[in-house]
Amino acid sequence: MVAPRPWLARIAALAFLLAIAACPLAGAVKLDLRDGRLFVKGVYVNGQGPYRFLIDTGANMNVIESDLAQKIGMSATFRDIVESALGKRSMPGSDDNVIELGHVRAENQRFQFSELESLHTVWPDVKGILGQAFLACFDYRMDLRHKTLEFGKQEAPGKRTPFRLLEGRTTLHTSLGNLVVDSGAARLLLFGVTPEDGDEIPMLTMTGSGNVGTVTRKLLIEGRDVWRGDAIALPDRPEPGIAGLMPVSFFKSVYICNSEGYVVLE
Repeated sequence: MVAPRPWLARIAALAFLLAIAACPLAGAVKLDLRDGRLFVKGVYVNGQGPYRFLIDTGANMNVIESDLAQKIGMSATFRDIVESALGKRSMPGSDDNVIELGHVRAENQRFQFSELESLHTVWPDVKGILGQAFLACFDYRMDLRHKTLEFGKQEAPGKRTPFRLLEGRTTLHTSLGNLVVDSGAARLLLFGVTPEDGDEIPMLTMTGSGNVGTVTRKLLIEGRDVWRGDAIALPDRPEPGIAGLMPVSFFKSVYICNSEGYVVLE
């Protein structure tokens, strides 16, 4: 959902220096599915909570609602540019925070502050976004059938597909190019593709919203027919090497093994 900045590319490398997920399963957290996106209620920030957050594997950073950040005593320690498919915005942020969700905990977490205007037009109860700054610290499984998020190392049945880390995000090689595995996207999005003639549809991003065109495509991964239909088409290519964003809602479950660099798609 949110495009990266250069400093965020270091997140993935740092994550592998952590004790990622050699530990056993730490229990399941209940997921709330809304329009193909994944949400959790039970996020604690610096001991305060619980709050409802969007789980966004397509975002490098964590984001917290500005008013909430002020309320729980978070102070801005930096300012950076955040980019999305529809634009960019300068946002303040805070270092050295602690996130707890279920039985997992991550320290030294960085948050951007945002009014979350686009999200709040649809989901006013959402207080923030957990991105790769948090998620890359663990192995985890997003089970869309049972609506659970499971942290910890698993022997997930199915084919292990290696992933590449591009700008710190989990990216798979597909018939449409390198696509980011994105739990914050409701539809397949392709960069550098001219829309076909037809009606436009609305699109929400961290930095704003707008109407976009579509194009009909078929998606295969390692020869497997995954999906076909209308994808959002953006003529510009904002991220070198990345062809677009692939929703996790295309699958029954997605296991991301950060400790060994592969995913299992069911």
